[in-house]
Amino acid sequence: MRITIRHSDTYIIEFDQFLVHGRQAAGGYAFTISMRGGRHACEPPISIFAISLSISLSDPVRPLLTSVPSSNQVVQCHNYPNNNEQLHFEIVLTKGLVNALEEYRREGNLKLNVGLRALTTSGDSLLSSFDTTDIVIPREHWLNALRSAGFRQTLLFEVSLPSASEDLTAIFGKAQEFIETGHYKDAVMQCRHIIEQIEQIRGDKKQSIASNTKAHGSDRKDMSSIERLLSLREQLKNICQLGAHGSEHFTRSQAKAVLGITMALLAEPTVGFAASIEKDIDSGYEE
Repeated sequence: MRITIRHSDTYIIEFDQFLVHGRQAAGGYAFTISMRGGRHACEPPISIFAISLSISLSDPVRPLLTSVPSSNQVVQCHNYPNNNEQLHFEIVLTKGLVNALEEYRREGNLKLNVGLRALTTSGDSLLSSFDTTDIVIPREHWLNALRSAGFRQTLLFEVSLPSASEDLTAIFGKAQEFIETGHYKDAVMQCRHIIEQIEQIRGDKKQSIASNTKAHGSDRKDMSSIERLLSLREQLKNICQLGAHGSEHFTRSQAKAVLGITMALLAEPTVGFAASIEKDIDSGYEE
């Protein structure tokens, strides 16, 4: 890569390295972008400020971030060069944006188009500088940044909800809200409501009970995969029953586990939401 900052027709700084490092952030994934290169000697002195970076997918060009300010907003250029000039940019990406990058990357290198903007001044002249280039972030470099940012430590499940039971979406949302507000037992109880609604819609409550009974008998080795999944659903409902009875308490991690298992299991059409229903929601729960 090669991207520059110029004052009129004079090249001031030429960057030839583009590095990305990840770190965890609240509500997203943080990345530090570092550009390194050489600064030429300037006579008379030139000041660079209002430095920003734009980032787009490169093929085809589609904007990702339109203006990211540099951490160091002013660079003074004097009559001596600097072979280790650096600019740093801090960004926080949502899961949706990172997923879009991963879909675009498709397990290869990450190819981006970056634009570098700045204002330059020397004496009475104030000029604008803009340059753009395509860069390639090697696959392993990008994967290391993702791991450092904490990406892929959670999973999202897409669950098909039957249009005949519109309040299921509200129950999912209520369970997540209870976890967020610290009412873990109530969150678990919502999972039981979800399972009971699925039993009613599918009409297989008796089969679920029978499969669970069979799973604890001598003929469990002859059970089909559907019978085993029905048994698992029944056992999950029994766990959720503790949310309604007795003095049992759940921790935050336990409530999240119950909700995650409920979502994952009911995404399976043979024991959960019917495969023929077209109404999809994104129902993953993330810390």
